[in-house]
Formats: sequence, C-alpha cells, structure tokens
Amino acid sequence: MKAKEQISSLQMSVLFFSFMTGSSIVNIPGPLIGYAKNGAWISLLLSIACGAFFLSCILYLYHKFPELTFIEASRSLVGKWITILLAIPFITFQFHMTSGIVLDIGLFMNSSMMRQTPLYLFVLIIFVIVSLTVRSGIESIARMLFVPMAMVLSFIILIIILSSSNYEIDHLLPILPEGIKPVILGAYFSYGFPYVELVLMAMLLPYVRTEDRPNVKKGMYIALFINGFLLIAVTLSTILVFGPMAGERKYSMFEVARIIDLLDVIQRIESVIGISLILTSFIKATITLFILNLTLSKLFKLRDDRILVFPITFVCYLYSLHQIDNGSAHWIYAVSVIHAFWATFAYLLPLIVVTAAALLRKKG
Repeated sequence: MKAKEQISSLQMSVLFFSFMTGSSIVNIPGPLIGYAKNGAWISLLLSIACGAFFLSCILYLYHKFPELTFIEASRSLVGKWITILLAIPFITFQFHMTSGIVLDIGLFMNSSMMRQTPLYLFVLIIFVIVSLTVRSGIESIARMLFVPMAMVLSFIILIIILSSSNYEIDHLLPILPEGIKPVILGAYFSYGFPYVELVLMAMLLPYVRTEDRPNVKKGMYIALFINGFLLIAVTLSTILVFGPMAGERKYSMFEVARIIDLLDVIQRIESVIGISLILTSFIKATITLFILNLTLSKLFKLRDDRILVFPITFVCYLYSLHQIDNGSAHWIYAVSVIHAFWATFAYLLPLIVVTAAALLRKKG
C-alpha cells in the first residue's frame, strides 16, 4: 500500500468484477430461488438495475473528485463530523462483510469437504493469508486477480455446459407461481448481496492511473453487466436441473456439479466448484479487508496505511468466532434478512448524502 500505487482501468474493471462475482456466484442461486422461485432471474434483473444506479453515483463522484476516496470526498462535501457520523455504519458493516466472507469459506469447507476439522481453524488460516495479501498492496492484488478469476469463469462455464444434459425446460414454468411478491423479496435479497456493496468501489477508484481515467466508466459498466449475466445464467442452470427443489440447495452450483455424469467418464466434478468458491471468496475477502483498512486510514488521516491491517484482521477474526458461537442458523438469518437492511444504512445512505451534496454544490 505505497503512497503512489496505481492500477490500470482494465485492472480496476477486473477487480470490480471479482468483487461483485466473488462468493455470490455460488452462494446466491439457492437462497434467491428459495425466495423468488422461478422468478429469481427477474429479481436479479431488478437488483442489477439498482446496481447500475449505484454505479452511476460513484462514477459521478469519481468524475468530480478523481483524486479523492469516498471518505475524502465526503469530508470535502459535508464536513468532518457528518463524515464521521456516516462512517460509523459504513465501517461497522465492512467488519461484518469481511468476517462473513471468510466465515462462509470455513462453513463451506467444514460442511462439504473436511467435516472433522474445527471451523475456527479454517477461519484463522484464511484470515492470515488474506491479511498478508492486503499488506502486499493494491498493485499486487490487481495483478493477482487475472489468473484465479479466469480459472473460476472457465469452471463455471464448464459446469453450465456439462450439466445441460440434466436440464428440464419445464422446470422454468410457471415463472410467477406465487405472484410478484416473492420476486420483490428476491430482489431485496440480491440487492443487499452483492449489488449495494459496490459502493465500496468508490474507495478504490482514485488508484486508477490518470491517463486511464477516461476508460473507467465503460469498463465498470461492462464488468457489472457481465456479472449480472453470469448470475442469471447460474441461477437458470440451477432451476433447470433441480426445479422446485432448487431453493433448498445452499451451494446450488456445487450440487449441480455433483450430479454431472457423462458416459461414466466425467463424474462428480463438484471439487471444481469447491475450488471456485474458495478462490472467489478469498478474492472478495481480500478486496473488502483492503477497503476497510483504507477507510480507517483515510478517516483518521494515518500516514502509514499498513499499520492497521493486522489489528483489523484480528477484530474480524474475533467477530467470526462470535458468529460461530451463535450457530449457523443465526448467521443464515443475518445474511438473508438483516444484511440488505443494514447495508442500506451503511452504504446506500452515505452514497445518497454525499452524491446529493455534490449535486447541490454544482447547482450552487
């Protein structure tokens, strides 16, 4: 995290895509289908539209203040004390996110692969690796993303193609078996995870090189819509395979991969999805922890923005242990019900306040 670290607009787009796709590519389909049934893809379209609006807001702020992070722009527009007030939920939710992403990796490994290994041990190892990666800086993180994300995309596309022999077109109908209400509920869920979370990208945009700034807008929108297309494709694939039972599968793509059987040669390739979940969740946890550390560093105007990485990681680890003690049912409730509501106050409210202040200053 050197003072003059810079990344290209392409790296920023890949970083944004990695953050948005992250753990959502495996985690979203099952719960979303549980809420919205066969209309889950409509829910995604609605939440993608919300995401496009949020992205337009942060790109507007970036256009007005290309050198400033979101916290710095807020301080410039609404003053020190309102910024601190807005930063309280902004920061606390980042702690929740970082802890949750790592905990989710541990829960997946503990429930699907290595059931005898203590969950806290998985979480500890992942946090150590994530914190060391964050300390390497944004340039290293951006360079690191290309290979694992290319692997993950290849795995996901491969699973979608190979599972086509298990597709039942009739499973797509009826589209709205219980009316529009479940679709709205599903949109609320997918709005909270992952689309309102893209507000955090306002902290990273100033790292883009000056000569690459004109390309940022196009690259970010392309990344957003590719992410949306993939989530819809994965969700439809899950519905086509499992039909009404799809909503009961937490790691739905893992289950889709598990039942692939082509000529008794290609079988049980769910480990590919397991690797994908671990890789993408690790990437998202790294980006989120980096942003959390950057937010605190900018809020308190620290000269050394590495100094807080390990203390922050330790706090996140303790929070994860607290969630483990509460049990997996409490965690599922927190993610599916509280997450979107909390994210609205933590991310959307500060974004609206700061964007409105920028627009009013322009008119004034």
